[in-house]
Amino acid sequence: MSVKKHWGRLGRLAAAGMLSFTLLIGNVFPVHAEAPAGTPAISPWSIETLNEGEKYGIYPLNWYYDGTFQGAITADKYQALMKATGEKLGRLGFSKKEAALSFTADKVITREAVITSLHKLLANYELPEAFGLQTKSAVDYMTDKGIVKGTKAGLELDKPITVEQAAVMASRVVAYAYDTAGAGAEGLMWKVTHGSNTLYLLGSIHLGTPEMYPMQKSIHEAFEASDDLWVEIDIVNGDMSYLTNQMVYSDGSTLKEHVAPETYAKLEKALEKLGIPADAFDGFKPFAITTSLSTLSYFDKPEDQVMATNTGIDSYFITKAMLAGKPIKELESIKLQADIFASVPADEQEKELNALLDAVLSGDMSAAKQLKQMQLDWIEGDAEGLVKTLTAEGDFTESETNQRLTGERDKNMAKKLAELLEQDGKHTSFVVVGSAHYVMKGMVVDLLKEKGYDVQYMN
Repeated sequence: MSVKKHWGRLGRLAAAGMLSFTLLIGNVFPVHAEAPAGTPAISPWSIETLNEGEKYGIYPLNWYYDGTFQGAITADKYQALMKATGEKLGRLGFSKKEAALSFTADKVITREAVITSLHKLLANYELPEAFGLQTKSAVDYMTDKGIVKGTKAGLELDKPITVEQAAVMASRVVAYAYDTAGAGAEGLMWKVTHGSNTLYLLGSIHLGTPEMYPMQKSIHEAFEASDDLWVEIDIVNGDMSYLTNQMVYSDGSTLKEHVAPETYAKLEKALEKLGIPADAFDGFKPFAITTSLSTLSYFDKPEDQVMATNTGIDSYFITKAMLAGKPIKELESIKLQADIFASVPADEQEKELNALLDAVLSGDMSAAKQLKQMQLDWIEGDAEGLVKTLTAEGDFTESETNQRLTGERDKNMAKKLAELLEQDGKHTSFVVVGSAHYVMKGMVVDLLKEKGYDVQYMN
């Protein structure tokens, strides 16, 4: 089998629902793209809005950690925020009145200055009547739309604005504009009903991109209408100890003792190319190295990997549920997913590691291109397109590993979802699972249809 096909298979494994597993390894062993150290200085009142806004790509995540987030915004950050917010609004596709806007910054940038600038960004587009931009002053308009919220002391328009306050206002402008325009990522969502019970099934892409946010308002409304959130595994709050134990050799041996000298030499070359210490994975089993490096190899820059992890659909909704106090429940477990990979025969693990290393050393970017296409399919709500992306290099379930990743897992998930639909009373659940489990023939969606439930695609 060609290197390209091996590499494509790895992309399909990830799409089948195991990128959550890959992300866990990335968190346990962050050798390439570590998040900034320390706890960010974020006010409780802003957390929910910033959980949305940070996904839009309108400000870098390192603003949280540079020690100035709750201090007065500087001219360079103000300019950067206005530029990025304007670019995000530009993706709505409305005609501009002026090709480019300039924003001059006084020595002290006030709340009124930022409010006026954000309103100016909106007013520069030929917007639908629903926006009603011509009826009020900038401050009144932004207040009426909930973009600006005052305190007991009033709007404090002449006060210096903090980086945090400006980021919150800009995030609200983007969310308001996309909702009012009926825009946003389509996603892949199904509604399943039986009696008084409802399931909203949202397919996930576990590594995201800012273009996937904001999502269509219908997705948020489905989440808000749900009593709880169900995910494959809780990758934010789960206990990682079993996973870490399965990743490493427990008898004190090292990788050198379990793989061919040629494989180890190839690994050293690949790690050097990726800027990772040569002995970084010496205590790890081949499957753990494969899953870690497959994620690292998608990206040219560490900050791109951090953003991709941060914008993954699973982690986004888990955090959203935590902020809303919504119960989070698991369809599977970290133990089950860890066991799937750990139980692959050692020779098969080494073979897949070699395939990945060949791809890394040859500069093969087919997996990264596949991930990008998967993200685009999700943004456009193109379920058929995603199937084509997943099967572009052969049968999705052709390998032993893929059989482990699908098949029984889908039957078990469908069984649990059926139990939710059959329970007494009235209940609504929001279910986020790897998109492949929904779009591929014979998997979760088809299994629920076979059981006689009403299944409707919502795009």
